[in-house]
Amino acid sequence: MKEKVLKKFYIFVTIMLLMFSLAGCANKPVIPTTPQTGTSLNPQDHPAETPAQPRDKVSQANVETKTNDILNKKYPGDWKLSGNTLSKGAYTENGKFKMVDDVAALFPNTMGVSIFVGNQRISSSVIQQNTGQRVLGGYATPAAVGDVLKSGTTTSTLSSGYQNVYIPLKDSNAKTVAVMTISIPKQ
Repeated sequence: MKEKVLKKFYIFVTIMLLMFSLAGCANKPVIPTTPQTGTSLNPQDHPAETPAQPRDKVSQANVETKTNDILNKKYPGDWKLSGNTLSKGAYTENGKFKMVDDVAALFPNTMGVSIFVGNQRISSSVIQQNTGQRVLGGYATPAAVGDVLKSGTTTSTLSSGYQNVYIPLKDSNAKTVAVMTISIPKQ
């Protein structure tokens, strides 16, 4: 009799422990990570960014050159914007994510590559772990995106050990129609 009571007690305690541990897991928010690094991202906004120093300009220029080379080679033609739909030559990026994935593959351990049209992220290499969907919304647009849209000049910032390079994408009239952001580990 004593063994049956003890056995029931252990089963009860085990069930209660499982319920409490599962209840705690259900309340944790799922935070997206980049497929390249597994680095977690904070959905509330971007980490504080500071302007890159002159010594970082060589990296910035290298990132810009590599990025433009692969985009021009794989996607010949001019950039075109129709509403929020971004095309380069005959290829349209919205919903396909090939450009951001191609650029992310150039830079080992990238935190991610995104394309912004205005304040809208239309393409991203970052994938939400629990859904497998691309992270397009729910994040504040970095201020540097607006600056690059206005100036048409590549710039970079530093945050959380990453150099964020902002590259203007210009149409045949030299008007900036979108901005590509690339976050690479600071060397």
